[in-house]
Amino acid sequence: MSASEILLKCLPPRMPRDARMRPALLRFRDAHRDCTALVVEAPAGYGKTTLLLQWRLQWQAEGVRVAWLTADEGDTPERFAMALQHAFDHAPNAVNPGRAAKFEAITELLAAIGAHGEPAVLIIDDAENLPAPTVALALRYLLHNAPANLRVAIGSRVRLPLPVSEMIAKGHGATLGVKDLRLTLDEAMDIMSHRLEQRLDPDECARLHDATEGWPLGLQLALAAIEREPGARNAAWSPSGRSGTLQTYFVESLMSRLSPDVADALVRASILPRFDVALFEALTGASPAGPLLEDLGRRTPILMTGEGTTWMRMHPLARDFLLERFERLPREEQMQLHGTASRWFAGHERFPEAAKHALASGDEAMALKLAARSLWALSTGGHLPEAREWIDRLPREMWERDMELRLVVGSVLGFGDRNEEAIAIAKEVLDDPEAPQQAVAAALRIAGGGLAQTDRLGQVEQLVPRWDQLDLAQLPPLFRISNLNFRAVLALHAGEGAQARALVSQQAVFGDTGTQRWAAGLGRSIRGLSLLLEGHPRLAEESLREPLRDAEQEGRRGALACVLSSFVACALFECGELAAARAMLADRLDVIERCGFPDHLICAYRTLARIAFSEGDVQRGLLLLEAFDALGKRRDIPRMRVHALAEQARAHAEQGRFESAERALRKMEAVAVALDTPDFLPLREGCRLTMAIAQASVALLKKDAAGAMQWLETADRLATTLNRGGDTQRVRAMRGIATSMQGQPGGAALMREAIDMASLSGDARVAAETRPLVAALAAAEPPVAPVTSRLLTTKEGDVLRLLDQGLSNKAIGNALDVSGETVKWHLKNLFAKLSATTRTQAVSRARLLGLLQG
Repeated sequence: MSASEILLKCLPPRMPRDARMRPALLRFRDAHRDCTALVVEAPAGYGKTTLLLQWRLQWQAEGVRVAWLTADEGDTPERFAMALQHAFDHAPNAVNPGRAAKFEAITELLAAIGAHGEPAVLIIDDAENLPAPTVALALRYLLHNAPANLRVAIGSRVRLPLPVSEMIAKGHGATLGVKDLRLTLDEAMDIMSHRLEQRLDPDECARLHDATEGWPLGLQLALAAIEREPGARNAAWSPSGRSGTLQTYFVESLMSRLSPDVADALVRASILPRFDVALFEALTGASPAGPLLEDLGRRTPILMTGEGTTWMRMHPLARDFLLERFERLPREEQMQLHGTASRWFAGHERFPEAAKHALASGDEAMALKLAARSLWALSTGGHLPEAREWIDRLPREMWERDMELRLVVGSVLGFGDRNEEAIAIAKEVLDDPEAPQQAVAAALRIAGGGLAQTDRLGQVEQLVPRWDQLDLAQLPPLFRISNLNFRAVLALHAGEGAQARALVSQQAVFGDTGTQRWAAGLGRSIRGLSLLLEGHPRLAEESLREPLRDAEQEGRRGALACVLSSFVACALFECGELAAARAMLADRLDVIERCGFPDHLICAYRTLARIAFSEGDVQRGLLLLEAFDALGKRRDIPRMRVHALAEQARAHAEQGRFESAERALRKMEAVAVALDTPDFLPLREGCRLTMAIAQASVALLKKDAAGAMQWLETADRLATTLNRGGDTQRVRAMRGIATSMQGQPGGAALMREAIDMASLSGDARVAAETRPLVAALAAAEPPVAPVTSRLLTTKEGDVLRLLDQGLSNKAIGNALDVSGETVKWHLKNLFAKLSATTRTQAVSRARLLGLLQG
């Protein structure tokens, strides 16, 4: 190997121009400072080299010696040892172990590094290219004998035969894989905003992220298409592997490296959203397929395997590329392949998939028979849109004459805009004294679901005695979970959040998969909502994080994932994480509308509107609330309208449009009359609380302290009765403002206590929502005493004080001895908590809240 070749191997590549820092991955390095080996393992396009380059810059900034080595197929053990010598020759205070044999050369190099005593790092990129003997002998020897001051970072497309598991068990190693390297939605949106200068709205960003599934290179190729290709603005809506830069990548970088037989097998398998080895072999004839699929999953981004399962799927962009080639096959061959898939799925009792492929094969009669058998699995699994599509295809007479199938259809229609039809189906069974117990339980589930969808909890309450008449121990788990859910919802709106959580906890013994999936997921959402209402947004977010992650395994826009996201977004917003809340709801609102219950819709719409108001986009916020009011009117759900109008009234009052605010309040009062009817009675007190807070807010903004106090007394009583902790603190803060506005002592202390109590539970919005009311007070009276609060962390407070002095990010970083990225991170959190979009605005609002003097 020539000197120039060695030199090139030891020079790191250039950092990509648009590379973005990913704090979580940078923190991974910091969290494993004591590990000998850090292994980054993922197929092409996941940013391994970029991450290693960023780590290199971090280490160099800390004064660490860093050597770089790009591996290739020619690196025999001897050549590898020689390259290591030269790699360290290019570092400060280099050592030169001479030309000893490979192990002696490595040993002498390691001894010299150890004797030097200062931290050193060796980065080996493209390690998958190393010949097997080099990995087994030289690299393994290097890791086993590395001195305590040497770190080795390795990037590889495949898993190397190294004792990494053993090193991890001993605390000497750590790994990053595909799951860690996939871009989160927040990260993807940051990249899109940077590249496209906010040409895409959050929904478009979410769709683009879903299509690329966090594959960094896929996102970059899609963005290149949007930037360069004619008419490629539509690529943001549906990026395709069938044309442009994405097609070029798949043709030149992936398919050209596969044998014709493997490429043909992948084209045929592209009709399968998911498959295991047996199904792949049955459809393509490729056998044995196990080693082939394992190798493709490791070396390419084409295949992805889920955790704890043998089933795998193709990346959406790769599948789109392959499907285009499948569609070039003769029509007869396409239908034959779909028929084979349908028979395989039917034989394994996977009727939803069997029905789809039967329809694609041209056998509509068989498809409808299979669809009828699939409806139960689809509805109980939360795949409601797909189930509704099949119901629309089924001849009505097919299910009307079969009571069991009729109930299955009712279980689908009950969770949507055809719930009246579902309730009628359920009533037929409930009115039949000869109906078997399981049919009655199914009818109760349908009726309760349909009634809860339209907020008629008064009628749900009337079904409880019918549940009590059943021998629940003899019923399948689904119906027992449903019974617990209905009771939990009633307890929740009666102010008994702890009782609601206790009922949901009883569901744990039944599991949350199969037919229990949708019902168990709704139970968990009830638990999260109970914590939200009690004023514990951080606990609510934590309780829903894992269920949401599990639900998203079947797609970000799945019904269960979307309804859970509505409560998670609300919790994030309450915690002051506006950007995360917005990203959580991106491209999900339409699914929440179709599948969610009123509580899900209230949280989703209210959160999106409040985000808009916090960012100063009043028009967008009001448009959202007007759409929400119209939805409530169309569905005849007064509680939704009350929330929409209450938010509108406060928004108008904050802008000084008091006539519009009063008009919204009068409309709200008129709508609320319906809550006195038996159907809505269980929800009346909660709505009265919402209305009282809205009335008090408008009164305070009008500087009518006496009028506000009357409403606040009502609100305080209702919040206490209903155990609404968050609202209790909001009311307390408003009472503090009203007290100060009337010139009475103790107002500032009351407001300070409310903000601090809310902050203890992670609620940052009490302080933020108090801001315009404080402004009204400042206009009426001398300023209130400064408020010290737990709203900000100590470090955020330090950044805020330096920001007030007019310091730049760099100067703040130098003063606090932190990096510029860390300063940006604290500023982002400050802006979110203070509902600010500029540095000046953040300082101004901090002064209003008493977080800064002067």
